[in-house]
Amino acid sequence: MTIAYAIEDGLEPEEFIDVLKRSGLDARRPVDKPDVIQGMVDNADLTITARDSDGRLIGVARSVTDFAYCCYLSDLEKTLKEEI
Repeated sequence: MTIAYAIEDGLEPEEFIDVLKRSGLDARRPVDKPDVIQGMVDNADLTITARDSDGRLIGVARSVTDFAYCCYLSDLEKTLKEEI
């Protein structure tokens, strides 16, 4: 399987929720609160995604960073099926 990694602004909240559900982390994240998820997606300083060859989102890393010295990873999820 070919995997494309990218810095991605404008990640759709629905895609993020889908990955949370397929990763099993939906039990620990507010997937039933779309406004909170929207804020999580919109306000991350750095979002790196992993997509399969069909363009389907299979992993997300969300971080808070100063872009000079520190980067704090706030979320790291990957779907249970794919190995990335």
